[in-house]
Amino acid sequence: MSEKLREVTYLTVKNLKNNDIVLPGDYSKTFAQFAKELKVDIDNKNTILQELQYDTNIVDKIVKSTNENLDNIKESTKQAKVAIENKDGEALNSITNELSQMQKQIQFLQKELFSDSLTSAYNRKWFMDYFLENESFKESGKLCFIDLNKFKIINDTYGHLLGDQVLKYLVKFLLNELNHKGVDVVRYAGDEFMVLFTGDSLNSLDINKTMKETQEKLSKQKLKSAKVQSLQFSFSYGIVDFKKGDNISNILEQADELMYENKQKNR
Repeated sequence: MSEKLREVTYLTVKNLKNNDIVLPGDYSKTFAQFAKELKVDIDNKNTILQELQYDTNIVDKIVKSTNENLDNIKESTKQAKVAIENKDGEALNSITNELSQMQKQIQFLQKELFSDSLTSAYNRKWFMDYFLENESFKESGKLCFIDLNKFKIINDTYGHLLGDQVLKYLVKFLLNELNHKGVDVVRYAGDEFMVLFTGDSLNSLDINKTMKETQEKLSKQKLKSAKVQSLQFSFSYGIVDFKKGDNISNILEQADELMYENKQKNR
């Protein structure tokens, strides 16, 4: 539920962001509306607090496990130094194996912390930690902002379970079609995603052409489930260049405007 609460909050803020004045009643009414659409029981405060506590506990567990692994790595490094000085090959091999296992554990924990729980795309925390510093980009690249077309109709017609399957399918499709070094897919919120192009991808890909081809190819795909034999869906997008030091809010605003232009064009 905590993931859905974040979605409700994001949708509420997005809906009200152009208002000059937002009264508490306006916020509450809009929040309740989106909570109802996403089937979040905001009246059951105990359940919500339990879910948020559960979410917090998961993060705490990951941080604790990561710190324990880091402490073990420090100790193993000391032992490795002694083994090298004593030319103890057997001890060195044992330490190497331990370090390899700890590295795998840390990678697993990082994936759990930085992955969207539904789609397995990167989440906003990963984006904020790896790409931004004080709300500004750490490096240059291109940002493609994606919004699913008529996703609310899919949810209303077929239910949120199928809507979730659509989101999962989209990420899987994007990762397959954009499988290049320097390309990352992030779930921004709800049915909005970002594709980030940095490094090698800026030179190896014609990004505008690639995204257009990806958009057209997805629109021809057919998703099947127990409820529906054939479901087709598509997305709209906007691509913006960003440079090191650019503010994320400005870049997202530009990308959002271009995305809506693309949405109107393809209706």
